[in-house]
Amino acid sequence: MSPAPFDLSAFRVVLDLAPAILLSLSIFSSILLSVPPLNRVLRKVGSPLAGFLQLEDLSEYDAKKSKSAPHSVKNILLICVSFIHGAGWCADASYSAMVSGPKHHILVASTTAAAWVYPALRLIMKPPTMPPYFLLTLAAVQMVSLVPSIWADAVPTWLKTIRLAALLAALWMGFSYPINSVTPSPNTARVGEIPSNKFTSPEDAVSLSNWFTFRFMNPLFKVASMKTLNPEDVWQLSPYFKHRNLFSKYISTTRKNPHQSLLRFLLASNSLDLIISFTESLYKSIATFVPSFCLQRILMALESHDPARRKEAYFYALGTFIFHCSFAQLDLFGDWHARRCYERSRGQMFCAIHWKSLKRRDMRGKTSANKSDKEGQEDEESANTADIGRVVNLITGDTYAVAQRLWEFPAIFMAPVRCTIALVFLYSILGWSCFAGVAVVLLAYLVNWPLAKIDIALTRKSWATKDLRMSYVDEFFQSIRFLKYMGWERAWSNKVRAARETELKIRVKQNIIDVLISFIWSWIPSAVVLASFLCYTIVARQPLTVSKAFTSIEVFSLLQGPMTELPDQIFAVLHALVSMRRIETFLAEDEVEDWVTSLKRDTPQVELSAQSSTLPCKVGFESATFQWYAETAKADSTPPTSETSSATIATDPAPAFRLQDISINFPLGKLSLITGATGSGKTSILNALLGEMNRVSGSVFLDKSNHNVAYAAQFPWLEHATIRDNILFRTPFDAGRYDAVLEACALKHDLGIFEAGDMTEIGEKGVSLSGGQRARVALARAVYSRAKVVLLDDPLAAVDMHTANHLVKKCFCGPLMKDRTILLVTHHVSLCLTAAAYIVELHNGSIYRQGSVKELEEWGQLEDVIATEDHPEVPESEPDDDVNEADQIAPDEDHTKAKAIGKLIEDEHRAEGNVTLKTYLTYMRAVGWVPWSLTCILILAMRGVTVGNQFFLARWAQAYTTQVNDATMHIVRALPSTFLKSPFDSLPDPNENVTPWLIIYTTISLSGALCMILYLSIGYWGSLNASRTLFTAMLDRVSRAPTSFFDRIPIGRILNRFTADMGAVDGALMPSVRSAISGTIGFIASFGVIVLVVPRFAPFALAIAAVYIILAPPYVKASRDLRRLESVFLSPAFSGFDELLHGLIHVRAYGMEMDFQERFYNIVDKFQGFDHFYWMANSWMRERYDYLGSIIVYLTTLFALWTHVPEGMTALVIVNAGIFAEASRRLVRVFAQLELDFNSIERIGEYLAVDQEAAAKSVKPPPAYWPTSNGGIEVENLVIKYSPNLPAVLKGISFEVRPREKIGVITRQMPSGKSTLALSLLRILEPVDGRIFLDGIDIGTLGLDDLRGNITIVSQDVALFSGTVRSNLDPFNEHSDEECWNVLERCHLISHSPFRTPAESLVSPSGSSFSAGERQLLALARAMLRNAKFTILDEASSAIDLATDDMIQRTIREEMVDSLVITIAHRLKTVIDYDRILVLDMGTIAEYDTPEALLEKEGGLFREMCMQSADWEEIRAMARRA
Repeated sequence: MSPAPFDLSAFRVVLDLAPAILLSLSIFSSILLSVPPLNRVLRKVGSPLAGFLQLEDLSEYDAKKSKSAPHSVKNILLICVSFIHGAGWCADASYSAMVSGPKHHILVASTTAAAWVYPALRLIMKPPTMPPYFLLTLAAVQMVSLVPSIWADAVPTWLKTIRLAALLAALWMGFSYPINSVTPSPNTARVGEIPSNKFTSPEDAVSLSNWFTFRFMNPLFKVASMKTLNPEDVWQLSPYFKHRNLFSKYISTTRKNPHQSLLRFLLASNSLDLIISFTESLYKSIATFVPSFCLQRILMALESHDPARRKEAYFYALGTFIFHCSFAQLDLFGDWHARRCYERSRGQMFCAIHWKSLKRRDMRGKTSANKSDKEGQEDEESANTADIGRVVNLITGDTYAVAQRLWEFPAIFMAPVRCTIALVFLYSILGWSCFAGVAVVLLAYLVNWPLAKIDIALTRKSWATKDLRMSYVDEFFQSIRFLKYMGWERAWSNKVRAARETELKIRVKQNIIDVLISFIWSWIPSAVVLASFLCYTIVARQPLTVSKAFTSIEVFSLLQGPMTELPDQIFAVLHALVSMRRIETFLAEDEVEDWVTSLKRDTPQVELSAQSSTLPCKVGFESATFQWYAETAKADSTPPTSETSSATIATDPAPAFRLQDISINFPLGKLSLITGATGSGKTSILNALLGEMNRVSGSVFLDKSNHNVAYAAQFPWLEHATIRDNILFRTPFDAGRYDAVLEACALKHDLGIFEAGDMTEIGEKGVSLSGGQRARVALARAVYSRAKVVLLDDPLAAVDMHTANHLVKKCFCGPLMKDRTILLVTHHVSLCLTAAAYIVELHNGSIYRQGSVKELEEWGQLEDVIATEDHPEVPESEPDDDVNEADQIAPDEDHTKAKAIGKLIEDEHRAEGNVTLKTYLTYMRAVGWVPWSLTCILILAMRGVTVGNQFFLARWAQAYTTQVNDATMHIVRALPSTFLKSPFDSLPDPNENVTPWLIIYTTISLSGALCMILYLSIGYWGSLNASRTLFTAMLDRVSRAPTSFFDRIPIGRILNRFTADMGAVDGALMPSVRSAISGTIGFIASFGVIVLVVPRFAPFALAIAAVYIILAPPYVKASRDLRRLESVFLSPAFSGFDELLHGLIHVRAYGMEMDFQERFYNIVDKFQGFDHFYWMANSWMRERYDYLGSIIVYLTTLFALWTHVPEGMTALVIVNAGIFAEASRRLVRVFAQLELDFNSIERIGEYLAVDQEAAAKSVKPPPAYWPTSNGGIEVENLVIKYSPNLPAVLKGISFEVRPREKIGVITRQMPSGKSTLALSLLRILEPVDGRIFLDGIDIGTLGLDDLRGNITIVSQDVALFSGTVRSNLDPFNEHSDEECWNVLERCHLISHSPFRTPAESLVSPSGSSFSAGERQLLALARAMLRNAKFTILDEASSAIDLATDDMIQRTIREEMVDSLVITIAHRLKTVIDYDRILVLDMGTIAEYDTPEALLEKEGGLFREMCMQSADWEEIRAMARRA
């Protein structure tokens, strides 16, 4: 079929009518908007096009400061230009009418004149503050109308020049207007100014020309070129992106539509961006075939060998260039809107998860079955609970998966459109033969369907295993200190490694499926081409000309994209639906009642400094029953008030612990005591009052509004901040009140020890403080607050009697607690009796007795209450200088003294400059050299197959002509591959016998298929190797790091390495590396083909490549720094979630939920801001590279036409020019992305190089019988420092402990080194000087596992793990169930908890399903079961009531008769009957002898301490009996 003649008349008609059409549309729209009913209809119909956030929704918007005045000078100039254009066209129309010109021309000139006058009049009537889009559109259309005049010789050149200059002037002035009439924030950055985080993004204040080119990013690139970008060098997010504004709109929307799903909200709130992105993608999906059509027309013109038709080739080359440029510009806008949709939706999901976390029930104590302990919480299905591991996966995985689908929303719709257009196009080229290719595609879909189903099932399993693995990782590092003390870190890391292996096994199955799917959709285009060409040449017997062959291949390549993307997009959507269900499941979890959290109460919060001084009307319960995690039924639909609510009884078959039929009316403005045996429900009753325990029936009375409640838990929750910040807890600083609180809580002496005082950073969970200090800081926070109801959960348990007496007299009875309702859980009833007004005693979840002190005394029950608690009444006299015997200086505490500014936690390291060779080698070694070598060979082979395929096809197509052009043969013979010479010459004429040609083409295609499947398989193999190797190496290195590492590094930061960074290793790194290698080879190969065919183009290609290289460095530096900043600032989000989940009850008690939500907004704004500007930089670079690529293709085509290269080689050059342009652009982007992805390896590499403890195994193992019961401890001149530049904590002490001795260690004042001594025995701290001999062996010569595996330590802070009591007692299954049961009986746990068997009694993560006392009893049981010959008890019974403690001490003496026991205690009665007492004073041994001898020593420290104790007579009697 002969091509249609080259005719531009239709094109000219459209351009002539364009001004009239624009004018009509503008006038029509103005009329519609002026009619109110129509205006309302249009607004309703166009509501999806309205922005989600309006100016009034922005908290930063200030209408007074954000007004924008009209641009007077610009308006005047535009009016003049418009009138000039109108006058010119009017003169043209008048002249044509005078000379009787064509009526068509007169009409066009008249309407064009009117079209120019109309905007001028509008500018006069209403001066614009934004770009005059009508005028700009008109000017752009007029610019395009000049194109046909290039071939119109009748139009004078000077006239073309004048029109062009006038149009450029209109465009220049119109593009200089700002895109927004007002700025959303008064501190919006100005374009061109040095970037600063004091200002918001300049994108809200740019001109249209800036917006078209993203030039406002240039200052950021300039700074990045001069130095490493720091947080202060990057703008804040635009108010339209800030999460406070986004989520506030989400909250208001969901309140209006409470049943609206999250997915529906995300679609509705991002409708404008989705529509714009969809429209841009639709245009591109259709217009992307125009260059292929132009290629066909160019080749057809060359095939005709008609010189007159070469002009047509030039025209279509220009058309290709114009459309490529339009793609570059529209991609910039489409990507920005798609990216905004992604960022907003991801941020909204982040905030929704955090918001839900503030309202959901605290599930940390929930176990994984329907049984629980007495003080603990009942279980439901574990799928309904969430821990930090699952939350981290929701944030780092699921939210990204859902947001990514919104980012790529149009792709799934555009793929069918592009497929349809491609098939229609192919039909026009190859006829019915193209349906052979369609049949291949349908076959591929049939094969793909079962693979897709398997892939979805595996994805669900993969996410479940990731959650489990992250839960193990979190639990492992949360308890790393305890695991090190016990020598169990290696065994526990094996448990984590096993979970990782389970995850990787599923990933192997996924990889197999992915290889098959990827191969199908990667090779299908080649198979389609092969099938179509076979039918076209063999069956239809048609000649495969150059224009048909290369146009078909071009269209088939365009078909490859949607064919590959469609199944990928379908899978991605299905995966995203799985993620959305996971998020919605989390958001649907049980929440606390409305009155419990300030986020759901109707009562507005007041400022912290303006709280009401009035007392609540009632505090207590009325016929209330509570149960942990019970499913309650609502009484009615009426919401309860903030003070009281009620519910109907819900049946629950599980025998969970309950508070049964509780009725208490606590006296207001007084101190009430809550007491009872261990496990009786004391902590639970406070949780019930706070609303944290499920209310099954009855009423609760507590007004939590306006920060009316303060709470200090038995396990103090402290933030990673300074001591002062923890005490203030975001309340205003009052110096007088603050100083009084420090005095009342006995903290002044402690602060004097720290060099930075109250500005000392206490680390994660208060790690740098001792147990007593943590308790008193938490108490100080409650006292400092203005709350009228103060709930205190046994703060006296962690301190010695002197400090406890001080707290009672100076704090509870002091002016700071006057007229405040105090509920104090304690065993120290007699100590607090003088201050108490009311006493409640609990037994097994019920009220055993209650009443005022006077009433109980009258009833004769007061003595019974006192008899059950720890100590008799303290004497009236009290020493002037109270000393806290409970406080021990932990290693972390002294460590903070090295930092005068009080900083403990290290700032996260951020690499600078290029990624080092060492980092690349780390990953390459992890992958393995064999996979790398094979990958490089296969990439070369695939590129060779592609180039050979192109040359062969060009030769085949040209063979259909009667003669082969000499230039073509010259090029072919010049190729280095000799097989391209002789085989071609010997092949028959394809017009006569096409079979040999098809056989060669099929062989090349099958070779490519084989290379492809090997390439995919080896890539997954290498990636799997890296995932396994790096995860294991990092886990091993971090687990063997010294404890000081965990003091300096927050757990959230470590979790970030094991989630985000390992996620990059699992998924992103291998594709990035392979893209870099294939891009480099593609660049070289395409450049070589172009130079080989058109040698004259080489200098121009090099010049354009140089421009690429010049543009690259600023982008690479800026994007690399931004990505690193994002990674660094992502860690606080994880740390914040971890901190929140552990302190959720405290946050709600203080009514600080909104404060934590605001803090989360700031954290997310920070790291998402860096991500935002990274993608802005990416768009900046992409636009410029797209334009350069368009220039390369255009110039290459022109050179091929000028040099009269034959049609086959011309097609080859044009195809390779596109590959060269794409490779040039991708090369910089890929290498930049490669550096960004290798940032994860940098961060992992940091942890691969952390300092390590001593070797785990001994060089010379100790004897198998070591240690024996006849072994003792010898300490010789022991000197311990926490750091080389710090003073010694233990100062050359020497002592001996005989075999089987029981030694008590006490101190008069801190710092004394009690805990330091214990840690030195475990080699947690290595001696600077001196030695320690354990059963005759220097422990410095032992491996840490050999040492710690033979010493058992039980500390005040107990570590328990999720599982069963059995798995916690005997984690390595070394003992029988009977032995476990017996040790539970000996530790008196059976009487405290409804255990049936150790295997059936479940333990939640951190043991939060047990009371504090029960946790300590379990830890003691674990130590007894281990039956070590050396045992250290460090405040191991501080949370246990006196009766149980006495029984435990008897058990220790009876059961550990063959063990050497060292007990650190603040209860003197605990160690008074021990064999000897070691008294430490300021790091030296003050006294060391039997208790009786020390008591007889006049002026001795131990004697003075005992005499000052309330138990002096009893202590002396016990010492004599011992």
